[in-house]
Amino acid sequence: MSSPRDDAASALVVLRRRVDEHFGAAQRRSPRQMRCASGCDGCCHVRLSVFEVEATAIREALIELAEDDPETRARVRRQADDPRASTRCPMLVDGRCAIYDARPLICRSHGLPVALEAEGAGELHWCELNFRDEPPPSASVLRLEAVNQPLAVMALMWDGAGERVDLATLATE
Repeated sequence: MSSPRDDAASALVVLRRRVDEHFGAAQRRSPRQMRCASGCDGCCHVRLSVFEVEATAIREALIELAEDDPETRARVRRQADDPRASTRCPMLVDGRCAIYDARPLICRSHGLPVALEAEGAGELHWCELNFRDEPPPSASVLRLEAVNQPLAVMALMWDGAGERVDLATLATE
């Protein structure tokens, strides 16, 4: 019999895959309008926090990084403590995510047109580099609530409290 943590971890894998598939479909639908590519880091100039259910995968990725590339792991740690780098993700090294495969859901959604639902009214946002010539197709829009609500449930299943941890804190562990 599986535990709530096991169920949350499995559900997170599925949700991550679905968001990645949505992103890929949006890129295929609008290849000239979606300019997201390796090395584009405009969305990474922010400090974020994640639920513990996502933090676990990030910790594992950082352990792997320390084994495979100790120099990059050391840079991630230094960047997390560097006040001059306080406006960008500490996982960003030379314009690329050091933990790309384990990146959180919020990072997986960056670049997509997203619908934010506030008080019954929806707002549509996307990266200023994307969809410059025409608005995004409705099929490419990611409803953030469709990601955030199940993620919040997974977070409660994980630790009973939905605790969050800053990525900078994870980077220094």
